[in-house]
Amino acid sequence: MVSDSSNETSNSDILDLHDIALLLNYERASTEPRFRHAKLREVTNSDFQTVRLLAPEWAAPNVPKTGMVFDKPRRGSQTETRPDLPSNMLPDSPSPSLTSLNPKQLETLYWQARNHDGCYRTVTLFQHFIDLFPNPNTIPIRVRTIDNHGPKVYTVSAGARLILEMKLKEPSSLTLACVLPDNQTYISGGARVIDHAVLAFSEDGQNIESILDLSSLQFGDVGRGCKGRGLFLLEPVHEYVDRYLPRFATQNNFEDGKHSSRINDAPDSAWLRQVAKRVKERWDNRKNEHWCGHCGAPGKTLRKCPCGSAYYCDVDHQKAAWPFHKHFHTT
Repeated sequence: MVSDSSNETSNSDILDLHDIALLLNYERASTEPRFRHAKLREVTNSDFQTVRLLAPEWAAPNVPKTGMVFDKPRRGSQTETRPDLPSNMLPDSPSPSLTSLNPKQLETLYWQARNHDGCYRTVTLFQHFIDLFPNPNTIPIRVRTIDNHGPKVYTVSAGARLILEMKLKEPSSLTLACVLPDNQTYISGGARVIDHAVLAFSEDGQNIESILDLSSLQFGDVGRGCKGRGLFLLEPVHEYVDRYLPRFATQNNFEDGKHSSRINDAPDSAWLRQVAKRVKERWDNRKNEHWCGHCGAPGKTLRKCPCGSAYYCDVDHQKAAWPFHKHFHTT
């Protein structure tokens, strides 16, 4: 039985894709420059109350919309270095509408904002991370997915992964995040056709079997894996195509998408390389520093699962990860 966390792996040379995804997403989102130290001022699905919004996309009819306004500290006024998390996203004196948000709702908003244009960032980040290893193309990666028939586990070389780029037509939702005082507005789903990129893996080297979509929560809760509780999608390809893509957009060209082994660096690759280095350091130190099996956060006070192979920030994160972990839980 494969342990749920490579913290306790018996083969230190194998990268566990699920664990690496946790670490990559945590380190990326918690230091995302566009939203660094930003506090959530307003959330709406209709008219904004605290800003005058000029984005014409917001007037799109018959599309579920999520609008957010963030306040960033002025440049030079912020010396805090702690990571940005859903739990510290609210200001000191939030409005009543914000205090009514539960932890899962805050978590969704956090990821919706930070995953704007996230697909190419995450694919590039994974590329930078793999490049940190000697002979990166030969590094073995363990892939674990769950479907109605139970768990599937196989190992592939990092060089065998594919980047799959596709078009999503008529997105099913629209997310807008306005960041002040930068006066930057980030819109996901505002165009009739949007580009999307994921990582694909194959056991036999020919037929795609698994998809890793690290930015799926840009589409809101419909992008949650792990039975609607996870923070990314690591799914069998048929589940991804049949269940998730129709939730993201009316049409897609997944079957005719572009396949490649590498992509050009993202505009913010200098930051992404630093993120990749932190993930590599955490992976190399996994026997001494554990991470949450739901969100990837480090901590010395994490809850240890009775099976001894997984750790969690709290009971809520443990419950959220259970639909995946239960297939690898041993006592």
